[in-house]
Amino acid sequence: MASSSGADGVTPGPDAAVENPFADLYDRAVDALIDVPVGEEWVDTRAGRTHVLTAGDPDAPPLVVFQGGNVTNPITLSWFQGLADDYRLLAPDTVGEPGKSAPERPDDYGPWVVDVLDSLDIDTAPMLGPSHGAGVVLEAAVHAPDRVVAGGLVVPAGFGTPVSLALARVVVPSLVYRVVSSRWLLDRALAAMFSQSVDAVDDVVVETIARALRTSDLEAEFPGPDEPADLAGFDAPVCVVTAERDPFFPGGRTCKRAARALPSLETCVMLPEERHFLSPKGQAAATDRVRSFLADIPDT
Repeated sequence: MASSSGADGVTPGPDAAVENPFADLYDRAVDALIDVPVGEEWVDTRAGRTHVLTAGDPDAPPLVVFQGGNVTNPITLSWFQGLADDYRLLAPDTVGEPGKSAPERPDDYGPWVVDVLDSLDIDTAPMLGPSHGAGVVLEAAVHAPDRVVAGGLVVPAGFGTPVSLALARVVVPSLVYRVVSSRWLLDRALAAMFSQSVDAVDDVVVETIARALRTSDLEAEFPGPDEPADLAGFDAPVCVVTAERDPFFPGGRTCKRAARALPSLETCVMLPEERHFLSPKGQAAATDRVRSFLADIPDT
């Protein structure tokens, strides 16, 4: 499943003729949020054509980065772009999520991850995922544990989502916003998710989430193992970074659940006062923690 390219170096997927509601926001996010040189390519997978962003020295060790949910890949990559100093960042647009890859979600992301690795000629690699992307890493760890050298999970899905008042403050205005396009409703939903003031967040991030809430099929469940015991055979080292006030995956609870599910969990750090969408300070702290963790892993 080798990648291929056209005259401009990129071959669009088979659905390129179908209007992509995130195409303009995707390209804007690359320009507005990413300060390092970024390349792109397409690979073939059983879940459909997959678009991949790349950054960093091609000869550096690979680090595969999986995007968060209801945002585009460059928004996620911007959080961790500092790691391009040490790694070759390979960030596939998750199939079924906002971006340029195939639009259908698979039942299991594990086989898709394996196909991405095979297409990029990568035998094994450390993997990094925030939120939805962490759940994708965990599904890969269940499906093909030998392909995952180490896992960095940031504000991670995959360990359950408790029903709470904090969660309701996101879900209720988000659902109403799908019907009534009100900036007030959008701001209420985002305020419960963002660590910083919504007014301080880049417009392309706000517009991307708004469009996802209005046009995407919102998931009732996040990716991750069906049962915590499914990870019993996964022995690669893992670092978890949580946010204290995360309405989806509260920091303390998530650390406890991760410790029970991951026999090889090395550390779980909770960022105080942070919510699900980390502030610039929180993003830098998460990046530094992941960098330190990976530096101690042989061959990464």
